[in-house]
Amino acid sequence: MSATDNLNLPIIDLSELDNENTRADFYRKLRAHARNHGFFYLVGHGIDPNEREEMLNAAKKFFALSQDVKDAISMDNSPHFRGYTKTGNERTRNKTDFREQLDIGVELTGEALPEDDPHFYKNLLGPNQWPKEVPELKERALAYHAKARAVTLRLLRALLTALGVPEDSLDSLITGTPIDILKLVHYPANRDPSDADHEQGCGPHKDSGLLTLLWQDDVGGLQVLTENGWIDAAPVKGAYVINVGETLELATNGYLTADVHQVVMKPGVRQERYSIPFFLRPTIEVDAIPLLKLPKELQEQARGPTSDPLNPLFRDPGRNVFKGRLRSHLNTTKKFYPKNYKAVVETGNVAW
Repeated sequence: MSATDNLNLPIIDLSELDNENTRADFYRKLRAHARNHGFFYLVGHGIDPNEREEMLNAAKKFFALSQDVKDAISMDNSPHFRGYTKTGNERTRNKTDFREQLDIGVELTGEALPEDDPHFYKNLLGPNQWPKEVPELKERALAYHAKARAVTLRLLRALLTALGVPEDSLDSLITGTPIDILKLVHYPANRDPSDADHEQGCGPHKDSGLLTLLWQDDVGGLQVLTENGWIDAAPVKGAYVINVGETLELATNGYLTADVHQVVMKPGVRQERYSIPFFLRPTIEVDAIPLLKLPKELQEQARGPTSDPLNPLFRDPGRNVFKGRLRSHLNTTKKFYPKNYKAVVETGNVAW
């Protein structure tokens, strides 16, 4: 397959990194596609399709449960923003998303910090919630989480090499306690031809982390915003969709950019949709995002946002992730973080 197979986005084969005869060309293509598109397909990733299918089957089994059973592990039970979010309970850009999902992180223990603790953003760390009705889900999800992280880390280090900096240049961001999230997502079919309110499967947004590794089924609906408008990121069998996050945009001073994307469930489409995104994020201990010392010719092509490391976006990525959670999951915020809930409702932003 190639970027010319009637696709709007190019394809990268990670297995070319293992062959000394293809490695140099792999780095060239990776740098070009990451810069020019911000989104691309990844094949040769090494994730067994059978394991991914088992993960998907467990997810489908969970989403097929009755609403009250799914609500038993609602995110509204978790100050750590782990667990199930029912359709209509998440917002993007202050508009409701029409999807349900299960958020899964590294399995951790610990007491939740109170809202007035200056480090309460560390409540991102904590235990997951698991449905007893689907006992296989825990083992499969945690194993899949680990494999997705390994592939994404390998790709990140390859990308740094392709940018002409040491592959360990961002190890300070990935060493420590991970706050990466695996999501199992179900988009109900938008069966009503006149129901535009349910068209927003997931509203326009950028991902805040380093890289996202997304598997999607063959229904379609993922779109990327370009200079020429929205384009479809059509499903490609056996491929993952990779996109650059805002953390990499900052670290490269905009040489790489995080693109706005969305999921559209067009009215009248009678197929439900499933996806499994994995979000690689800086670890919870990170205080600041480093500015990479790219080769001069790449620095000259950087598009901002700013080379000033005092830019507040460079600081405290864990806090920034937590702010996003507070804004997106208002029911959970209202229960555990009432001061911030009040601020979000009144001003659209958090209280700190």
